Amino acid sequence: MTYQIAERFKSVQGEGVYAGTPMAFIRFVGCSVGKKICQHCDTDFDKSYEHLGGGEYTTEELLDWVRLHQHICLTGGEPMDQDLVPFLSQAAFGRMFHIETSGTVNPFWHVSGWNKSYIWLTVCPKPGYLDEMIVDADEVKVIVPGLGNGAGWPTIAQAVAWANEGKIVFLQPRNAKHEVDMNNLRVCEELVQQHPNLRLSVQLHKILKAR
Repeated sequence: MTYQIAERFKSVQGEGVYAGTPMAFIRFVGCSVGKKICQHCDTDFDKSYEHLGGGEYTTEELLDWVRLHQHICLTGGEPMDQDLVPFLSQAAFGRMFHIETSGTVNPFWHVSGWNKSYIWLTVCPKPGYLDEMIVDADEVKVIVPGLGNGAGWPTIAQAVAWANEGKIVFLQPRNAKHEVDMNNLRVCEELVQQHPNLRLSVQLHKILKAR
């Protein structure tokens, strides 16, 4: 089995609980939500970018590239549009797989019996997100303001409710592709002061000018 990869790179995680952690990032081609809904999406996932390490790879080739990294981030686009089970099944245990998803795709571990203890699930809810994905999430990332203008984007009230239920919930400013939007950052700062059960995610990699 092979996977269509938009890009792959090694950097530090810039978001959420694991911010600052070295990771091997694998960005899959395609997204079932798409940029018609996420009109301000800051990632390129429409095709393989060979100059950025993209292409068609087997599981073995991807794992050989990962090498010593213990944290592997599967992102997109929407990585859960892919059949991830063959990749995860061949990977050595002891690693942590970070899956970044829109929350709109049914979780494969409910039907495959996969041991989710090896997965750190980050859900950034997009229109059409599933309640069970919020329940399963290890962290929830709410973009402020949302990436589009239509209905279905999570509200601050929902973010607070999820945090009250015990979820780790981040507010993250909607940023430009390579720069942090300071106005949106200030809005997020004010909101977490008003709701201290929420956390702030800044996209550290854009401040560090890392990938």
